[in-house]
Amino acid sequence: MGFSFRCGLWMQVAGILLAILFPSIVHSEEPHDPEAYRSECSNGRTIYCIAIGMEEQKAGNLETALKHYKSACESHSSRGHLRACTPFLSLARQMKRLDSASAGFEESCKGGNDTVCFYLAKEYFKITEFHRGFVHLERLCRDDFHPPDKDDYGPCYHLGINLKKIGDLKRAEKIFNFDCDRDPIGAKPSCYQVAEVQLLIQNGKASGEKKIKELQWIEAAAFGVVMIPFLSLFLLWSGKKISLVFLRVPAPALTFICWILWEPHARQELNLRADLFFITPAIFLTLLTAWSAHRRLKAIH
Repeated sequence: MGFSFRCGLWMQVAGILLAILFPSIVHSEEPHDPEAYRSECSNGRTIYCIAIGMEEQKAGNLETALKHYKSACESHSSRGHLRACTPFLSLARQMKRLDSASAGFEESCKGGNDTVCFYLAKEYFKITEFHRGFVHLERLCRDDFHPPDKDDYGPCYHLGINLKKIGDLKRAEKIFNFDCDRDPIGAKPSCYQVAEVQLLIQNGKASGEKKIKELQWIEAAAFGVVMIPFLSLFLLWSGKKISLVFLRVPAPALTFICWILWEPHARQELNLRADLFFITPAIFLTLLTAWSAHRRLKAIH
């Protein structure tokens, strides 16, 4: 995987090592050799399993790393949360085995263990599997599930925050409003988020309207380049002197002005420049009608 993925993974694992409530290996008086780590891992010491898994993953031994991460995930007494399982699920996702890695948790969730559903959803969010997490939290939010940790803001809040993170602001607003209206006192974090999300939506709308107006203006220039030649043909057909005078200089000048306005936008926004298939013949036709109008005017004089 790329550098950013590896950095994110190591940061996640570092947070896990601090949060699992085990003493730091760095300050431990136990031997620091791999065999000692494997022995401690076999005895159910989660932190050692993760440490070995990290080393194996760094060495490119993904199968071995996954085995140690799985051992850490299964042996750790979670007290509700699944933080020891983050490296396991993350690497399984990288190896395209997330379905099998999470199967046990999903079964427990389907069996009615809402606590597992809640913390599994949070793990999915950590590894950017947002839609898997949404499935669980949407139900838990409706059912007013309360996590074991009293300081946790609950499923509706986490659902809204992650919808906000992926840019689905309308759904996030609905979730925060639902949570806030149901329990204005207990769901204050969601209540605070309502105003913030509404402001983001308003700013997005204003930005979108401005972009549409700019796009309409610049599109008018491209439209002019293509349509002036057709108008020129009609005026040339009419044969009136005033029309011929317009076709000789003003029409080509107007065409070139529209092209000059359009060209910087086209170079910036278009890669294949398919617009040139229309613009090039249009300019040629404009010049042709200008030449024809010039000849007719000379004939009149």
